[in-house]
Amino acid sequence: MQSVTDQLAPIKASVADFIAAFDTEFAHALASQSRWLGQAIELLNKATGKQVRPLLIGLMSKACNHEPSAKTTEAAVLLELIHTATLIHDDVIDNSNLRRGHPTLNAIFDNRVAVLVGDFVLSSALMRAIELQDLRIISIISSIGRELSEGEIRQFEVADEVVLDEEIYYSVIKQKTATLFRAAAELAAISVDAEEGLISLCGQIGELLGYAFQIRDDIFDYYQQDIGKPTGNDIREGKVTLPLLYALNTSCAEKTEKEECLSLIKARSFDHENLDRLTRFAISAGGIEYANKRMRAFLSQANALIDTLPNKEAGLQLKQLAEFICNRSV
Repeated sequence: MQSVTDQLAPIKASVADFIAAFDTEFAHALASQSRWLGQAIELLNKATGKQVRPLLIGLMSKACNHEPSAKTTEAAVLLELIHTATLIHDDVIDNSNLRRGHPTLNAIFDNRVAVLVGDFVLSSALMRAIELQDLRIISIISSIGRELSEGEIRQFEVADEVVLDEEIYYSVIKQKTATLFRAAAELAAISVDAEEGLISLCGQIGELLGYAFQIRDDIFDYYQQDIGKPTGNDIREGKVTLPLLYALNTSCAEKTEKEECLSLIKARSFDHENLDRLTRFAISAGGIEYANKRMRAFLSQANALIDTLPNKEAGLQLKQLAEFICNRSV
């Protein structure tokens, strides 16, 4: 099986200079005189993710018929700073000890230091956004934190009230994830001075890819494998994501089994045995197949819109990235 690096290498090669510039500027953005912050940043770099959002920005700018500019690089840095800050804070909220197989900041230090590092990263993003002196970019960057935070709060509300509504599920993941992908695509278009109609089109594509990305993430929670986060973690927190949501709502599932599983969720009885029962129920009732079907539907919509972008070669590379999002194993 190819590693993530190998899978993305051909796609990254098409925007190699942009990715190199991004890596350099991202490191500069996190430079600090604090020894603790320096250690924290080193830990963050070790747990660096797949760079899907920066890669999306580079490819999307090319698809708008422009090579990525210095402004494109800066937009990617800003977005990844915001994303990094939210991940740090999420680890504190979720009391997570691992991210992508590496210890989280709150596990190495404590919650106080982790929150402050997250604040440092977020502040760095806002400062650099202001330096760009582009009100459209500043507006997008400023609104992302609010959307992501509200999405997380709504997810906890839905979990606490055991809301089993698929439309509400989509509205939550829109705020949690799709809004970040939409922002990435819009920033890419803005950074190369694309027309308003093209900016809007890019935003639609980004949002659809964000839905697909989050559904794929949610599917991971139902399998025991090394994906850098504990499996069953969403259910343990009372979060009923799409596979289990479908199983609880479908008429195909046995009524008694559905009622018993719903009782476990309402009672928040999530020991190892019950977690195993809930995941097996979601799988056996067709929840994974359904989630994959919905993910593929979002991908299909995104690909149809990608076909209308000006640069067809970059569009093909975007489709390859979209396929990676839906096929990835981490």
